[in-house]
Amino acid sequence: MCNQKIRIINQKNNGLRFGNNALTHNSIKKMFKKSLIMSLMFIVFNLCHSQQDLSQLEFLIGIWQVEGKQNFESWEKVNDTVFTGKGYKIRDGVTTISETLTVKVSNNNIYYEATVPDQNDGSTIPFKLNTAQEDLFSFENADHDFPKKIQYQFINDQKIKVNVLGGNDKGFSFYFTRQ
Repeated sequence: MCNQKIRIINQKNNGLRFGNNALTHNSIKKMFKKSLIMSLMFIVFNLCHSQQDLSQLEFLIGIWQVEGKQNFESWEKVNDTVFTGKGYKIRDGVTTISETLTVKVSNNNIYYEATVPDQNDGSTIPFKLNTAQEDLFSFENADHDFPKKIQYQFINDQKIKVNVLGGNDKGFSFYFTRQ
């Protein structure tokens, strides 16, 4: 098609001819509309299905200690869509892991997953990020007995608050300080 000559058809047809195919003003308009619609659909699809990442949660990366206790949580960045962590205690120089944690992007949602060996038959429990305000991240699972919400609130680079909540948002809170 590129090597064929383009000839202007007489003013009456108001179009172009590519080889034996005539393009009238109306057919050019229709093609333009279709192209525009397809382009808009492509843009909307890409916006709706853009890959989430965990950049807003990078403040978690590092080692955190519960204020006044020998309880810790540590987080590592595996990649832009997966962080791994663990909760542990240190007693008499012995470290005991109490839970393994993951924050990950899956199906364009962000999930916090907790596995506690002596709870839920050792099954991993997922909590979906349902509220992400500027400094508060609420991971929720209404079907779980307790907790139903695990919230991380960024206070500053050295401190975060964690809320562990059940029904009617009753539960407990504690502060972590960065180590």
